[in-house]
Amino acid sequence: MKLKTRFFGEIEIFNEKVINFEDGLPGFENLKKFLFMTDEDENSPFCWLQSIEDIDIVFTLFDIFKFLPEYNPIAEIESLNSLNYDKEEDLYIYCMATIPKDTKNISVNLKAPIIINTINNKAKQIICNNEEYPIKYYIYKEMLNKHSQKKGGE
Repeated sequence: MKLKTRFFGEIEIFNEKVINFEDGLPGFENLKKFLFMTDEDENSPFCWLQSIEDIDIVFTLFDIFKFLPEYNPIAEIESLNSLNYDKEEDLYIYCMATIPKDTKNISVNLKAPIIINTINNKAKQIICNNEEYPIKYYIYKEMLNKHSQKKGGE
């Protein structure tokens, strides 16, 4: 099946790439099915959730582990039950990204990650209990901080 999208043109939909949000996403509860799309550059941390039900809706996701490998969201186990997973290794975590005109202000939401069961493609956005994780984590600023800390420690 083909889908004509606003941002990506006409794309082919493969069932194994369709992600199902049984509860939708906050503010978009009526949208349940999204196409999961990755960047052609496998080193890119960005990927996208394109709504199949509303071609104008696309969310940018960020593979936070490519930037922040120590990220460890803690959530109530009940919030993950609807994903029907057997092993934690089957779950993959992405953070929603906000990309303004000035890309130095790209932020990701560490507080409410998207959890995807890679076996059955069920997904859910959860709120993690970690107090230290902000809703707006500024990637560029944090990269500069890490770089200057490394230089200072040399």
